[in-house]
Amino acid sequence: MKFRNKTILLLLLSTSVGISTINIKASITVAAKRRIAVVSRHRMRPTTYKLKRIKSKNTYAYSARLTQKKFRLATYSNKSFNVTHQEKLRVNGKYRIYYFAKNLAKPNVTGWIWRGYLTKTTPGPLSKTALNRLIASSPDLDPNNKILKLNPNVYRQFAKTFDKQYNVGNFAFPGLFFHDHATIYVENSPLQTVVSAAISKWNTALGADVFSLGNKGNSTLTIRFGNGSDAGWDGLFDGFNIQVDQKHFSDNSYVSSHSLTPRFKEKIRELSAQASQLLLQTNNELSVTQKNFEAQSQHLNAEIQGATSDVQRAQLQQQLDNLKANYQAADQQIKHDYNSQIEQIRQQIKADYQSEQGSSSDTLETNYWITVVTHELGHTLGLYHTPYQSDIMYAPTDNESESTLSPVKYSWNSPKDPNSPKASETATLSTRDIDRAKLTKLLGYW
Repeated sequence: MKFRNKTILLLLLSTSVGISTINIKASITVAAKRRIAVVSRHRMRPTTYKLKRIKSKNTYAYSARLTQKKFRLATYSNKSFNVTHQEKLRVNGKYRIYYFAKNLAKPNVTGWIWRGYLTKTTPGPLSKTALNRLIASSPDLDPNNKILKLNPNVYRQFAKTFDKQYNVGNFAFPGLFFHDHATIYVENSPLQTVVSAAISKWNTALGADVFSLGNKGNSTLTIRFGNGSDAGWDGLFDGFNIQVDQKHFSDNSYVSSHSLTPRFKEKIRELSAQASQLLLQTNNELSVTQKNFEAQSQHLNAEIQGATSDVQRAQLQQQLDNLKANYQAADQQIKHDYNSQIEQIRQQIKADYQSEQGSSSDTLETNYWITVVTHELGHTLGLYHTPYQSDIMYAPTDNESESTLSPVKYSWNSPKDPNSPKASETATLSTRDIDRAKLTKLLGYW
């Protein structure tokens, strides 16, 4: 009886060991047969994800290709990770996507996590104080990349703040833009070329088909000639039409007769520097000559006072008279040389001006009127003026009388960049112009 029980016990132990051995062998066999191949791997824009709540203690983050366990996911449930790379694997014929994630609190905790365990976090609400700090850290009147990538709710919540801080507003009448696009009808054919150029500039800068040409029947915006000479405008947007002053547009010398090209300005700066240097040298020569005369004159006067005879006194007086005559002659010669060289500089400026006007007037005129139309199209996009003459949206003062009034960040009566090239000379949109237009799109103004 005892022998039989012992035999049964030995048999049970033997069976248990056998089962354990079989399981271990099966596990090793499966691991050995698992086939992993990297299909693709690429960098992602850094994005914050939150690890979902993981209950299982046997779920891990891995090294690349799942070759090594890095850390247990349950330890970091509901924690935030920064995701920078994506890896697509084929595991035993099935595809899975893994993200390379770094724990925000503990940057040394990194690994590849199956994307099903991660959820993208949405930015929390931004306070007005935080927004103002962000705006203060960006360039003046230029919404940088941080401003242009906020949560969409921020633009809706703080629209008035953006209007004030970036000189923008909703100026276009409803219907001018349809699905972020405006169709333009050019009523007067002479305007066709400059309008087409202005359209191309905005479309290229914004990387979208914002404006296009159409006919009278399908247009949402009309551009035509108007009379702005008496009112003092060359271009005007009234909410649904753009007008260009016909009188000045038809005057082929309107711009060039009042403008200096960048090339000519540089020549003027060079010649002005020469004139300044010449004036400095001349004044130095006059000063040295005068000091020498005064010193010698004082010495001769002292000798005259101490002369012991009329003959000696007469000789010394003659020397003094000669000294005065020589001094006056030298003084006049220095001044004459200066005036002659200054006149040469004046003539050079005059010749250069005539040459520049003859070769660049057409370009100046064309660029100016392209700028006028581009500027008015900027108003349709919701852009008000800036004090930067390097901007297409520049205006000499903040309180110009027109229909597209907007709250402004501050007042001005002179350009903040007086030494910068004027946008009207090259018809070039600035980064500030483009960034503000991107902002008004986010604000829903076009």
